[in-house]
This record gives sequence, C-alpha cells and structure tokens, in this order.
Amino acid sequence: MIRVLKSGLWSSIQDGGRLRYRSIGVPVSGFMDSHSAKLANALVGNSLNTAVIEFTAMGPELYFEQEATIAITGATFGIYVNDEEKPNNTQLSISRGDTLRFKRPTQGWRGYIAVSGGFEVQEVLGSKSMYQSITVKGKIDKNYLLQIRNASKTLHDKKHTLNPLDFSSNTIEVYKGPEYNLFNGEIKNKLTKNTFTIHQNSNRMATQISGLGEVIFKAILTVPVQPGTVQITPSGALLVLMQDAQTTGGYPRIFQLTKKSLSCLAQKRPNEQIFFKIVD
Repeated sequence: MIRVLKSGLWSSIQDGGRLRYRSIGVPVSGFMDSHSAKLANALVGNSLNTAVIEFTAMGPELYFEQEATIAITGATFGIYVNDEEKPNNTQLSISRGDTLRFKRPTQGWRGYIAVSGGFEVQEVLGSKSMYQSITVKGKIDKNYLLQIRNASKTLHDKKHTLNPLDFSSNTIEVYKGPEYNLFNGEIKNKLTKNTFTIHQNSNRMATQISGLGEVIFKAILTVPVQPGTVQITPSGALLVLMQDAQTTGGYPRIFQLTKKSLSCLAQKRPNEQIFFKIVD
C-alpha cells in the first residue's frame, strides 16, 4: 500500500487509455506523454500500458507501507527517497517505511511513476485512467491509498528497447489536417515560419498555442477529432487536443501531430516556444 501525503499537481492514475468508446462521446484519456509512461513500465517489468501515476510541474509525496520496485520517468524532477537523491529512468528499490519526494523539474513538465505489478484501482470501460464523471475520482488527493498488485502476476521480461525521449527540441512534427487546404498560402506560410507560444491555459483537454494572428475562414460542420488534432480558431489561437479532449469539434483541423510529437508537446511548459514542421 502507498499513502499519498501530498498530492502534487494534477496527479492522477493513467494507463493506455479508454478505447473503442469515442462513438458515444467518451474521451480516450490515458498517458499524456505515452513514451515516458511506457518506459517507466518497461523498467519495472510491466506490460507497457499498465496504469501509472502521472503528475505535472510538482510531484506528489508518497509513503510506502510495503516494499516496492518503482521507476520514475518523464521530466527531470529532483527525486528523493527519504533524504537520498535518486536518478530517473532506472529501476529503484523502495523499502517499507520509505518516503518519496520530488523537487521541481529542470526540464520538461510531466512525470510518471510506475510500480512493479501496477496499481489496483477502479477500472471503467476497460481502463483505469482517471477522468471526472467517468471514474469516482478525477485525481489523486491527500491521504489517498494506492494498492499495489502482486508483481508476480504481471511481471514481464525486463529487456526492452525504449530510451528516454529527448523533448528538448522545440520542433513539433505534424501531418497536414483534413481542412489544411481551406487556407491560403499566407496562412500556410505563417504556420511553418512563425514562432508559437504555449499558453498558460493548457491542460489535459487541450494545449492552447498563440502566435498566428486573426484568421478568416468558412465555417465547417462538426467533425471527428482525436488526441493530436490541431484546430484553428477565428482569433488565430491553435488548440492541440490532448488525451481528455472531446470527440468532435467545429473548428478546422489544420494539423495532426505525430505520435512522438504528441509526447514531446505534453512536456512543454507554459510560455515555451515551439515551431511546426510538416512531415509526410
């Protein structure tokens, strides 16, 4: 059992996502940075989509009431077991009575904690990912108790080919979206030449990006969207839909992020600058 002494910021349980229910309006949810989350699972021998703790900007404080094997990946948080600093991106042995703490990250924005065996938490529609109104809780609170599954039931071969993702680059690779050709050459040129800034008003539903300026376009019918879809608004703000996004939208889909870039964007902080690069 793990007791949450401090919840950190936007800490929640997430896994590979809630699939096959988008037709009835259920968001996918799941890992924001899927690469880092899967690396954490691989390091402790779990299957890659096993549920982990995801946190943002500020890590939780956890008290371990039992021994555990964990791994912490993602942003470069300062990691401390009791008062001893520990590395990220490696397997860590935790003793009964240990306390896990974090300092603010020097790079990146989101961190992941995997425990060998995974967490025994509520599963709804085939996923343990927390989402308010679908699961009982939408996030981890102070004094929340996390039960660890028996590792022997889920342990997999620890050999893997995953490496930590380099999210230091400010280039976000995208595919052309279905409505890309609705826009003139001037707008298209700005999309790949301008510098864009991550807005403070960004969360698990969408990352808001500014830097384009006012745009005039014809209205479109509501269309399907998914994580990684980039919508363009009349004000020129770009909305990159993330894991908790709605399933349909009425703004033109100008881009679609690559899988790798979706993980990289999840690690960008408010006010960081990015550039878009169109790939085939």
